[in-house]
Amino acid sequence: MPRFFRGNESDSDSDYDSTSDSGASDVETQQQRSTVTSNRFANAAFDSDSDDENVKRVVKSAKEKQSEEITEVSKAILNAVRADEWKEVASDFDKVVGIAAKLSKTLKDQKLPRVYIRCLYELEEATERGRSKEELSKLNADVIRGFNKVKQRVRKYNKDFSKQIAEYKANPVVSEDESDGAAGAPGGQAALEQREPLKSKGKSRATEANSESESESDSGESESESSSEASSGPDDSWGSGSESESESESESESESENEREGEGATHARYSRWLKKEPTKKKVEVKKPAKKEKAQQRAAVQAAAPEEEGKEDDGFTTVGKGGKAAAKPVITAENLSKHLDSILESRGRKNTDKKEAVSKLEGLLSIAANPLQKAKVLMGLVSAQFDSSGNAQYTPIELWHKTQTTINELLSLLEANPKISIFETAEVAEDYNDFKYAGEAAGLRGSLISFVDRLDDEFTRSLQNIDPHTPEYVERMRDTVPLYVTIVRAQHYFERIGLKDSICRIVLRRLEHLYYRTDQVNAHVEANIAPLPGHGTSTIVPASAAGNMEAVIHSLCAFLYQNAEPLLRTRAMLMQIFNHALHKRYYVARDLLLMSHIQENVHQADVNTQVLYNRALAQLGLAAFRLGKIQEAFDHTLELVSSGRQRELLAQGVTQQRTQQLSPAEEQLQRQRQLPFHININLELLECVFLTSSMLIEIPYMASANTNPEARRAPVSRLFRRMLDFNERQVFIGPPENTRDHIMAAAKALATGDWESARDFVQDIKIWSLLPDCDEIKATLATRIQIEALRTYLFTYSTQFESVGLEELADMFGLSVAKVYSLLARMVYGGELQASIDEMSGVLVFSRASFEVSSRLQQTALTLANKVNTFADVNERVFELKINGGNPPGDRQQAGNEQGHRHQGERDGGRSNQQRGRDGQRGGRDGGNQQRKDGANGNGNANASGANRGRGARRGGPGGGGMRRGGGGRR
Repeated sequence: MPRFFRGNESDSDSDYDSTSDSGASDVETQQQRSTVTSNRFANAAFDSDSDDENVKRVVKSAKEKQSEEITEVSKAILNAVRADEWKEVASDFDKVVGIAAKLSKTLKDQKLPRVYIRCLYELEEATERGRSKEELSKLNADVIRGFNKVKQRVRKYNKDFSKQIAEYKANPVVSEDESDGAAGAPGGQAALEQREPLKSKGKSRATEANSESESESDSGESESESSSEASSGPDDSWGSGSESESESESESESESENEREGEGATHARYSRWLKKEPTKKKVEVKKPAKKEKAQQRAAVQAAAPEEEGKEDDGFTTVGKGGKAAAKPVITAENLSKHLDSILESRGRKNTDKKEAVSKLEGLLSIAANPLQKAKVLMGLVSAQFDSSGNAQYTPIELWHKTQTTINELLSLLEANPKISIFETAEVAEDYNDFKYAGEAAGLRGSLISFVDRLDDEFTRSLQNIDPHTPEYVERMRDTVPLYVTIVRAQHYFERIGLKDSICRIVLRRLEHLYYRTDQVNAHVEANIAPLPGHGTSTIVPASAAGNMEAVIHSLCAFLYQNAEPLLRTRAMLMQIFNHALHKRYYVARDLLLMSHIQENVHQADVNTQVLYNRALAQLGLAAFRLGKIQEAFDHTLELVSSGRQRELLAQGVTQQRTQQLSPAEEQLQRQRQLPFHININLELLECVFLTSSMLIEIPYMASANTNPEARRAPVSRLFRRMLDFNERQVFIGPPENTRDHIMAAAKALATGDWESARDFVQDIKIWSLLPDCDEIKATLATRIQIEALRTYLFTYSTQFESVGLEELADMFGLSVAKVYSLLARMVYGGELQASIDEMSGVLVFSRASFEVSSRLQQTALTLANKVNTFADVNERVFELKINGGNPPGDRQQAGNEQGHRHQGERDGGRSNQQRGRDGQRGGRDGGNQQRKDGANGNGNANASGANRGRGARRGGPGGGGMRRGGGGRR
């Protein structure tokens, strides 16, 4: 019976729901089904037994398991990176890091698998490669978050494997042998076989179709042959081809021919649905093909050096007829055309920026004359800047390459003075630059833009690098080479006479000098002495060499005369900062006052305002170093009192409670931040301000006895608030920070204990940051003695009538002459109401103009003022009560309404009062006359009686008038 019909029969028999089409009886059908069913279950049992007996169980060690796991996860990461599935990359990276930590402990001194190092290297390359906004917009939010997470972790994690990554980078081509034994794991061969393409199912089906016309024995052989070609995976329960072949031979000896045919048919049906993989023999055949491809790739890279660095994707450009297309031949004649085509592709979508850089480097080696080299170098600088992408800053390695290219361009221009680069040059339409023979030629371009971008990228890198790491110090070493490049560009612009470019490059040079001391600047300037045009500069004459104050003055003077207003303002502020840095306070102050910058600085841009704040802060530090306490306080008051020193000096972002910045605004503020090495120490600035406030505020508070304004208007509200808060503390321990030391010194100074105040101030460690620390401490000690004497006199002037000058000198450790001069100044300035007796050496206080003479009187006066205020309030309340709740103004209106009714009564009362007074006068006259008559001895009784009677009669009505008048008043 042919195998085709037998296969259909077995297929139909395997389905219990199908019916036979041959027209056989139901009994025969049931017998046939029972036979086939028993055979199938018997075969299944036999296969399971043979699998249990023939399959070799492999016991793997922890090292092998971990090696196999790290290989599988690393390959999964690489596949996810190529598919931009960064969310899966982030999760798999955490997993592979944990596996690598365990494996490294197991391997001890041995290296980790090469596939893992390759995974780390490709992850770093993929994350460091810049992405455009269009690419980022296409990605999902979860993918972007995963990308950022992996980028942060890989940058830190790869530092521990930098040596192995460098070794892999030196030999990135992985051979097949290295892939097989990448981790020395047993699963290396399986991992390699998984990368090979799987066989199609058509081959096995074609084999079955060709064997239909053969005999049953031939069909058995073809079935065993097809089963031997199909390789089984690790989870295949049917065994490999060799195992099935051996099983069929053993079954032919022990079972009948029908059972052997049923078993062969069963294996044939299942084998077509199993995964088919190439055998070891076929993998070995493919290995030389990959080696040949690697050799061809190396030959192509050697033949085209300009293609170096470009990844070979395995494809070849094919032209007409199926032949490989020939690459264009670039010569000096057609170099300009290829250069223009490369430059025109800048900014276009899907343009490979690294490929453009490699092409331009290849064109540079083909350029035949300086003019062509200059053109190619200008395009190469632009392409190198573009290749950084959207990264926060240009990678340091790429920055160094760009700086080398710019220096090469400057060297070319210095060697060929007839070639000039400026923005208004005409563009040549013909491509005859290969015929250049040394004549004058102009190229359109902007060399100052290259230098500005190079300097900005350097500053941006310093902003993003942690200043407390060795990387920042390593990056700072590029400051001197960058300064040399700037000076070379200045000499070139001076030679060709580009005024605007000269002003911009001079300001760049000034920005690298103004914040440094003269000693550091002298070392930097020594590196520009070998430059070609150093002695011929008209901006900085040769006589100023070595004198950094003269160099900076020459640069600023040039900008004052030739630059635009914004550049002049910035140059002025930089010169003020430099003068203040070198303790030339009076020069810096006069320059600031004469320039009137403070009147218009609020209209300037943000960077200029930051520079103004820096100059003001440095001016305050310079005044403090000279002992000018009042000037130092005035310069630093506005900065420190605002509470936003970091933001005003561009040294950080201060997040206010009531102010919420958007991410764009916060990013903009961070871009304005200055590098760490340029910053002003904010703790030192606050210490200077608080110390100056203490020396001014404490005597001012003590003068409240004679100056009432001192209680109402403090000099420094911030210092007064800190002092009140400190005094309200229940428990105050020893001072720990700068503020605690100054508050403790202020309390001691208020009581006249100048020695304790001096010790507290000198114990502050921040003074060591100033260059003349010992001199400043001595100046502060003397100033504390003087202010302690003034505080003592203000406090106890109401308790003494006079005090001796020698006693004051002994009490505060000052000389008599110093005390005399201080007291004379206080008396002359009106701070003390006293006079100095030079003969006896005594200060005599005058109480005539004192508001109060003692604290008891001052307290009593305060209490009296409070009582008067209370009485006034009480009277107002009483008036409201008697007026029916109406305001006091309505009382006059109520009195007017009752005026007419009581007018007569008031007039009668006044008349009665007048009559009463007349009666009293009559009575007094009668009494006087009676005394006179008694004194003369000739009293006339009748006359006296009449007089007394008349006086009495007048007095009677007068008394009544008094009573009536009193009633009228009531």
